Amino acid sequence: MQSKITAQVLAQLIELERQLLEPEVRCDANALGALLDDDFYEISANGIVFNKHHVLTRLPKERVPQFYNQQFMGRMIAPDVVQLSYRAAYRSSARAEFHFSMRMSIWRKRNELWQLYFHQGTPCPAFTLNLDD
Repeated sequence: MQSKITAQVLAQLIELERQLLEPEVRCDANALGALLDDDFYEISANGIVFNKHHVLTRLPKERVPQFYNQQFMGRMIAPDVVQLSYRAAYRSSARAEFHFSMRMSIWRKRNELWQLYFHQGTPCPAFTLNLDD
């Protein structure tokens, strides 16, 4: 039987998801590595698959875009596995055009530590940004 996600777990995973978007985390391979499961993989919007090694060597060198995310939903899919979904918008600079996507993350808890196991972003039509969310 699947259990319902608690507000505490959902809030914790939203915070961890948002940490992954922070410039100081994205630019620090050690901080980034602590948040990613060793078996982590991501499917990019263009269908390319990245693993933890790819992310740790690529992200710290990239320019950090502006990210906005909202409308988080979470559900337990196993006792120590949570599926998190949300809407995201990002742009390369304050003057650049926004790109909108639906995001899906799977977080796995091992040794009392939540780590990102899977992530995918799929482009979607523009939506109204709620900068208070």
